[in-house]
Amino acid sequence: MRKRYYLIMFVIVTGLILGTLFFGGCSSTPVTEPQGAPKEETAEQKPVEAPAKKVELSMAHFMSPKHVQQEQVMEPFVAEVKEKTGGMVDITIYPGAAMGKAADQYDNTMTGVIDIAYGLHGYTPGRFPMTSVMELPFMATSGEHGSMMLWELYNKFPEMKSEHPDVEVLWLWTHDVGQLLTTTKQVKTLEDMKGLKLRSPSATLNPMIEAWGATPVNMPISELFEAMQRGIVDGTIVPLSAVHDFNLDEVVKYATVGDFYVATFFMAMNENSFGKLSPGDQEIFKDMVGERMVKKAAAAYDAGSQRGIDALIRRNIPTYTLPESELAKWKEAVEPLVEEWIKDKESKGLPGRQVYDEAMVLKEKLR
Repeated sequence: MRKRYYLIMFVIVTGLILGTLFFGGCSSTPVTEPQGAPKEETAEQKPVEAPAKKVELSMAHFMSPKHVQQEQVMEPFVAEVKEKTGGMVDITIYPGAAMGKAADQYDNTMTGVIDIAYGLHGYTPGRFPMTSVMELPFMATSGEHGSMMLWELYNKFPEMKSEHPDVEVLWLWTHDVGQLLTTTKQVKTLEDMKGLKLRSPSATLNPMIEAWGATPVNMPISELFEAMQRGIVDGTIVPLSAVHDFNLDEVVKYATVGDFYVATFFMAMNENSFGKLSPGDQEIFKDMVGERMVKKAAAAYDAGSQRGIDALIRRNIPTYTLPESELAKWKEAVEPLVEEWIKDKESKGLPGRQVYDEAMVLKEKLR
């Protein structure tokens, strides 16, 4: 009986040991994930974008801080940029040639001294030969008219674009139409121009003043008030918006209206400065500039013209509008300048006639 008991116990214990080994071995087999199952990334594994940095830019010009372009164009533009970029692009305006002389605005933008600059093409004679077509006499009837002509020419002719290298051209435009302001006598006829010394806005306009019998004196408009006050010049041809912007009503004695010319301007940005903006802010900039700002800048000048007229009226300054019969003499006197301009550009391998002819088409189309 005892042997039989031990035999039964041996069988039971042996079964327990074998069962434990079998099921224990099964439970220790590693569980593998299905092939191709996506692994969950941890926060540390996910790429983290660097936060955009705030960009501070300078915008410089040679005009006074109360100039119509600063008050009605640049200041609203700066505020809009700041708002649309969520404060990530902040522009500070430096007026009055605080960051360079009037003639240096373009070069200072190219080299990065200035991030954004508002300048006058005519202050650097010969540098913008195709653009100067708009400075020929009697090209436009208003700032908006001239500005849209200029913008369409710029976008049509690569020769005009190539005159603006190493910058981002934000917008181009013209001022309101230039009139004649004098200090020594009232001009009512072409003969009245003889012997006058007139401040000229640019070298392109010098032949026009000479054709009318006067002597051109080149100087930036920032020096004009003192030059007229001291008798260095007897007057100037200038847009009437400048009467208000530069307090010329304090020194002017007479005004003669003939819609003589327009001058051209650029708002340009240093390429590296533009590259500092995030891709999103660059797109915001691109959406904000171009034709939209061309029209806005031109409209500000045209509105400024009325402010100049109001200033002349307050001072009781006589304003004489040339009748068509007299104005025809002025136009006839400068007709040869057009052919001279075309020949000069063609001699340099530039499409002078093509650009001028297109300007004439646009003059009628956009009038």
